[in-house]
Amino acid sequence: MLQDHVTPLTLALVAAVHLACLVASAAVLRAAPARFPGWRVVGPGGMHWFAFLGSWAFAALISWVWLLVGSARSDAERQMRYALLLIVAFGIGATWSGFYIARLRRMALRWRGTAIRWRARGRDVIQDMADFDAFRRAWSGLLYLRFRDGTILKLDPYARNAGEFAAALSERAGLDIE
Repeated sequence: MLQDHVTPLTLALVAAVHLACLVASAAVLRAAPARFPGWRVVGPGGMHWFAFLGSWAFAALISWVWLLVGSARSDAERQMRYALLLIVAFGIGATWSGFYIARLRRMALRWRGTAIRWRARGRDVIQDMADFDAFRRAWSGLLYLRFRDGTILKLDPYARNAGEFAAALSERAGLDIE
């Protein structure tokens, strides 16, 4: 039985949030993990998966409470408004995390010896560690790695194998990236 605070508009909003999460999970499943025998691959790490699955699970839990349980307190209407805001916030977080995981998988950043490869804008980019020129850390935490030809590689330091990649690159270049 639906609660009094559940209106068609708010129900549609909650449904849209979970539909967006489903679309993001489909994007994750379509972007298969990169497998390149002999290459070390940088991909989504535990933090990425926890953000995606944890946010979606929390949005689903709050949705269940909002939809079926409700509240009997005197400030129930206010509580349910906050619950709706939490559903939307965690749903947006889960959706963004899912698309970010898919992007990391499609990028397929990998290295072997001094060779570095990744996909950007539908084409393979090939660089050598000897051509690494400089780096900077963005406010978002991403590392912007610049090569001599002007190519920029955005490295998420929280991705799986990103630390090993940065260490190998800094060893070759003589710079302390981390």
